[in-house]
Amino acid sequence: MPVRALLVLLALAGCKRDPSKVDADGDGVFADVDCDDDDPSVFPGVIEQIYDGIDNDCDPSTPDDDLDGDGFVVAEDCQDLDAAISPGAEEDPYNGLDDDCDPSTPDDDLDGDGYRRGPDCADGNADIHPGQEEIYYDGLDNDCDPILTIDDDQDRDQVPVDVDCDDLDPLARAPGLYFVDCDLDGFAADTVGGVEACELPAAPTACPDGTWTLVAPVGPANDPANTTVDCSDADPDAWPGQTAFFDVPVADGPAAYPYDFDCDGTDEGLYGDWTCATMPTMVPGEYFCSSVPGFLTPTACGAAGEYISGCTVIDPTTCDVGSTETRTQECR
Repeated sequence: MPVRALLVLLALAGCKRDPSKVDADGDGVFADVDCDDDDPSVFPGVIEQIYDGIDNDCDPSTPDDDLDGDGFVVAEDCQDLDAAISPGAEEDPYNGLDDDCDPSTPDDDLDGDGYRRGPDCADGNADIHPGQEEIYYDGLDNDCDPILTIDDDQDRDQVPVDVDCDDLDPLARAPGLYFVDCDLDGFAADTVGGVEACELPAAPTACPDGTWTLVAPVGPANDPANTTVDCSDADPDAWPGQTAFFDVPVADGPAAYPYDFDCDGTDEGLYGDWTCATMPTMVPGEYFCSSVPGFLTPTACGAAGEYISGCTVIDPTTCDVGSTETRTQECR
């Protein structure tokens, strides 16, 4: 063997290979830091592939399972990205999550009546849900319909049963407040003797021939703003809003306004004072009389006076009294 070849063989035989600097899988990472030098997909810095049972990035602190650290692997944990969700956790109703990883524990429809919360107005009571028959007066909305079937208003007249005259009749509502109306004109003189009742009470003891009215007398009688107070409960012709006129005084009427039949605090006469004046026509030299019928002189209520219905022309500046008659001044 040539000397040169022998020297080369001796040199090679003297070299020893460092096993830590071996990269058997060819992934570019030596075996001393590659946790699996037989798998080119496993080496430090690679992205961890979760749930494959392999430490892909050679970093035990990067979890391959139980990513949320709640102590349950993905096979047991129904949500491995939320530590608040795991077997044994307390179910939090109505949050849309299976907190305890147990489908048999309801998140909604806790009473199991087939209705979720929202439509079900009492999700803790299986006897209360839409479509259930309403049991009136039990203090519960059994059918979850607070509009059409109100627990304490069976006739739906918007009057609760404790004040409704008849909760099965929508026309028999709350009691009315009745006031004494002795003269039967529909108005009461005051609130004395008012009675709350569901129907017309028996005849008032103050006037057995009288009746009752639901018109509440508010404010003073004989006042311009009066619309509800009878200024004389002894005269059926005297009441607020009366439009007729009379030539006799109001029975038991006030001395200040003896003819105040409309209870407004004044004695208003039907007839005013007569007036007459000459007026030129469209024809030169011709005139006519413009007149307002009335009494020749002011006439008190109930008194007779000379009533003039017109007038006639005497000359361009004078009108003569027309036909006259005696009339009695009527008032209200």
